[in-house]
Amino acid sequence: MARRFALQYTRFPPGGTDHNLYVIVNGGGDVTPWQRTLFEPLVPNFIHHSNIGRDIGGYQMISQNVPCDFLVCVGSPVRPACTGWLDILVHALEDHGPGIYGLWAYHQPAVHIRTTCFAICPQLLNLYPVQVTDGYRYGFEHGPESITKWCFKKGFQVLQVTKRGVFPVEQWHHVERVDSLMLDQFTDSFGWQDDGSGW
Repeated sequence: MARRFALQYTRFPPGGTDHNLYVIVNGGGDVTPWQRTLFEPLVPNFIHHSNIGRDIGGYQMISQNVPCDFLVCVGSPVRPACTGWLDILVHALEDHGPGIYGLWAYHQPAVHIRTTCFAICPQLLNLYPVQVTDGYRYGFEHGPESITKWCFKKGFQVLQVTKRGVFPVEQWHHVERVDSLMLDQFTDSFGWQDDGSGW
């Protein structure tokens, strides 16, 4: 998955937005030279995390320790599917203000942004009142006190972002391959391929 991410990141660059790329090493030891080659030609910053809360715990750790204005959280199965994907997310933030921005948004089992890939201001993620543990990862995504419901309750934006536009909760919809900024394990189950059919 690391190699696939690097290949897709190179094939579909993020755009002109100034940014840094971090790889969270969850629960592992030192990064070996071979592991670094998996990300070539990218040269990410590697940062270690205890693996408590797994991916979500890692995002919370990054948001507390890496100064930035906007954090795009990408799970290991996720990889870019179109050129300029980061610019699209940043423009959404510039147009709509602080909140949580998701590529995939659902109304079942509860209204939620899928946390496989989402973008958020780190200051906002740091205000979320629960430090996520292994047993609360799905609660963070779609439980009674999910990050989505918490953002709604606090008056922040909760928006779905695709190549076609930015959508409020009333307009959340299934995203087709041609409109998706990223691919992941769910799009794999639909048969969508890393075939260069993005922009």
